[in-house]
Amino acid sequence: MPDLLLGIDVGTSAVKSGIFDLDGRLLGIARSPYRTSAPHPGWAECDPELWWRGFVKSLDAACDKAGVKAGRIGAVGVDVLYPAVMPLDAAGRALHPAILYCDQRSILQVKAIEAKIPREEYQSIIGNTLVPGNCAVTSLLWLRDERPKEFTSARTIGFASTFVTSRLTGEFFADPSMAALSGLVDIRDPWVWSDNLCGILGIDAARLPRIAGAAEVIGTVTEAAAKATGLKPGTPVVCGCGDAPACALGAGALSPGTVVYIAGSTDCVAVPMRSATQDRRWVNSAYIPRGVWMGIGTTTSSGMSVEWFVREILGSGKEAIQQMTALAASSPPGSRRVLYLPYLQGERTPVWDPMARGMFIGLTSTTTLADMARAVFEGTAFALRQVIECLRNVLREEVGEIMAVGGATANDLWNTIKASALKRRLHVLSFQETGALGAALLAGIGAGHYKSFEDALAVARSVGGGRIVEPDQQAAAVYDELFPVYSSLYPRTRDIAHALACKRPEEGTTASKEQRQP
Repeated sequence: MPDLLLGIDVGTSAVKSGIFDLDGRLLGIARSPYRTSAPHPGWAECDPELWWRGFVKSLDAACDKAGVKAGRIGAVGVDVLYPAVMPLDAAGRALHPAILYCDQRSILQVKAIEAKIPREEYQSIIGNTLVPGNCAVTSLLWLRDERPKEFTSARTIGFASTFVTSRLTGEFFADPSMAALSGLVDIRDPWVWSDNLCGILGIDAARLPRIAGAAEVIGTVTEAAAKATGLKPGTPVVCGCGDAPACALGAGALSPGTVVYIAGSTDCVAVPMRSATQDRRWVNSAYIPRGVWMGIGTTTSSGMSVEWFVREILGSGKEAIQQMTALAASSPPGSRRVLYLPYLQGERTPVWDPMARGMFIGLTSTTTLADMARAVFEGTAFALRQVIECLRNVLREEVGEIMAVGGATANDLWNTIKASALKRRLHVLSFQETGALGAALLAGIGAGHYKSFEDALAVARSVGGGRIVEPDQQAAAVYDELFPVYSSLYPRTRDIAHALACKRPEEGTTASKEQRQP
């Protein structure tokens, strides 16, 4: 039996393929970057073919690094950014770009849902906040209303994992982590579509993917997929899941209260829980074992804020990121009292406002580029602190050490700023590819290489290791003073941000000018 596992990790900015042995040892990994698209203000979408081509390219490169042929891989797992919604034809091809979690175009669909079922009643059923994009049904309804041709001709309205696995197997599935953020399940049982909600909202549940466990084998690699990828026909493929639960699995997190911080284009704090939380500032998703939930707190534009600053102010490339870090290091903690609000795509935890907007405040004639660079790092750290403050209410106890993973943890200055803003240690794991590892471990469970979820967790923990980032106490004192000021910025500027957002053109919709006003 082939004894290698493949983990496909579809992130916000790149697709990765990681090849692992059964002991969790990484043999080879490769990354294929891609860019999302914003054809209109507030929109965020991606051509799923970029994911497929990125997967094929990264798999080939990972095999070269590992010194193996793709045909040696014995099972395939996937984790993806979520939710991302798209119509798929019978061959698994997308008929419209995937509408991403941070997309804001479906504000009118939010209002249409509220007209059919009171907001509080609806949110109590789905266990999550009704906002565009992050509640996937709003994007699904936008497709129905604004792209009826693509919607009606689709075989399935699926998610990013549905797209990848259907191209591999010809089968259309989604796991409970996808369903939990769909707005079409009762959060108490995200393993089945709600006939009641589908009926109220006019969605044919038969056109949604079938729900299966993340580690459940849903099919095998087809001849066509084998020809495109080099994988062996008949290789088992599991359903896969969202990136947060996969990263938590790859980090070895099981017990409630184990906190995993995923630092990337968006920041995500994930924690396994015994039951869904009633705190609407947090997201309720599903973890891998049935009956275990995952609480998620997310800031929308943390890493993206750094990417934006580098791209628009310093220029692109690794040198520009290093330049930004060097600039930030030359400014004192507190950035000479310049603050940055990282709401480039609205914000989720804790404000849940798609029309929130980013800002610098405190600029003077003596403000330097270094101050602004550091303010971006510090603003994202304050946003993370707000998420952790919410987590205390979710857990009903003090938050302990936080395991940190993700590409942004490679920046030592940023790590220290975050630890100082949080006033707590960060355990930065030495093995950072926890998403790809989690996806591969799902494949190992489904293929029978591991007898249980706990066995897979033990493999993840054996990879282990890492370094502790301690807070800088002097910086922490400065951040303690500034954090209340930062926290007051959104409520004080909310109406201004909304007025600016309401006046932007909403091209590409059939709604009248009057209807476009949220």
